[in-house]
Formats: sequence, structure tokens, C-alpha cells
Amino acid sequence: MHSRVSRYSGFSVLNHWITALLFAVMWALGLAAHDAPDAAEDYIMSIHIALGFFVLLFVLWRVALRVYEGFPEPEAGTRIEARLAGWMHRLLLVALVVLVISGPLYLFTEGEGMDVFGWFTFYIPMPLGHDVHEAIEEVHGFLGEYLLPILVAVHILAAARHWLGRRDVSPARL
Repeated sequence: MHSRVSRYSGFSVLNHWITALLFAVMWALGLAAHDAPDAAEDYIMSIHIALGFFVLLFVLWRVALRVYEGFPEPEAGTRIEARLAGWMHRLLLVALVVLVISGPLYLFTEGEGMDVFGWFTFYIPMPLGHDVHEAIEEVHGFLGEYLLPILVAVHILAAARHWLGRRDVSPARL
């Protein structure tokens, strides 16, 4: 994919931070529900599911925008660092897409819909069987609990390294 931009626009930066905030909220809700008593779990999951509907729309829009605009070339670093950064950005987006798609599929394959704060229910019937439902549940759980948090942590560390590498942080300036 060729880049159509030389750097991320202000809109893309805002989009990035909204996605980060949404991920943090959804991750916290998912973890809280996992460890909550049954009555609280149902309530927390209802919020997770309802908010997930909007996160689904936002993430799909974000990815479409990134595909349309392309990825800017890294500002600095070695060739391998540039390649790793490019792959990390793409992997993060793919993980987000699979996460926001597997969430609804997890519900739809169980015959449930996404109740969006009682306003409406988004539902696509998918009687694919118990084994498919369980596989989708495993994918969603693994991505949400393990893979995406690890990718985000690596992304944060790499961004910090990149940011510090662009600054003069010599001991004389500290």
C-alpha cells in the first residue's frame, strides 16, 4: 500500500486517541465482568455490549480512513524499525477489527443480539452451531484479554522510544 500522506493529520491523531480511550473502557468493562458476581456481570456486560456497537462502527470507520489515507513513512529510525513500526500499526488495526467483529458474532451465533442501551437491538441470525460459537468466544477473549493489550503495550513502549529518540535527553539537559 502506498502512502497518500507524509504524516498523520490532526484528525488521524484525534481518531487514534479516541480509539485508545474506547479500547481502555471496553477492556476494563470486559475484565470487570469476567471477575464479577453473576448479577453484576450481566449488568457490566450489557454496557460492554451496548458500547461495543458504537466501538464497532467507529473502528470500522477508522480502519477505512487509514486504508484510504495510507500509512505515513516513519520519521526516523533504521530500516528494520520502520518495517516493524509499519507491521505493528497494521497488526493493531487487524486485531481491533477482529475484536469488534468477533464480539457481535459471539452474540449472533448464540441467537442473541446487541441490545444498545435499550434503544434498539442489532441482530443478525447466525445459527452456526455450538462449536463455531465457542471458537468465536475463544478468539474474542484471547484478543481482548491478551493479544491486544500486549500489542498496545509494545506500541506504547515503541512510541516512547521514538519520542525520546527525537529529543535531546543528554544528562546536561536533565
